[in-house]
Amino acid sequence: MSAPLRLRGWMIDAARLPETLAYYRRVVDMCAEWGYNAILLRLTDDQGSAFRFRKHPRLLTHENAFSAGELRPFINYAESKGIMIIPEIESFGHASYVAQSPDYAHLRDSMPDGSEGMTGLIPVHPETLALMADLYQEVAEAFPSPYLHGGCDEVNWGGSEMSRKALKGRNRASVWA
Repeated sequence: MSAPLRLRGWMIDAARLPETLAYYRRVVDMCAEWGYNAILLRLTDDQGSAFRFRKHPRLLTHENAFSAGELRPFINYAESKGIMIIPEIESFGHASYVAQSPDYAHLRDSMPDGSEGMTGLIPVHPETLALMADLYQEVAEAFPSPYLHGGCDEVNWGGSEMSRKALKGRNRASVWA
């Protein structure tokens, strides 16, 4: 039995303000100098997506977002320096990049009065689950990493009629499971 891989890394938050790939190469160089072997690349957040999804092009996407093809040389460069790039896709919380699109606004898990805290998606809606599966699949195809971070912190949900109905028969933990 081999020892588990020990990751020592850094995070690039491209979702909030994407930089150029040349800039990210300099980050890779610094991480290599510091002995890191992984970079978590946050691709999505409330501010938008730094990844251009082929199957869902109408998500809130930064003007300077990257396609899978544009990221490939960067990923190869990082690998040549011994650094694994692990993609992160915010899933059910921090999801304004999804909910601000007219195509997906109905997936926002708002309270009956329309108020909301952090933007959450309806976790029991079949379209939410299908959308997330598509996003995960597309990112998994673009990144050779065996890991994909599903970013599920600060999920504000339970306000929509569909979520309230689900919570009548189950607790939050069983809904997530």
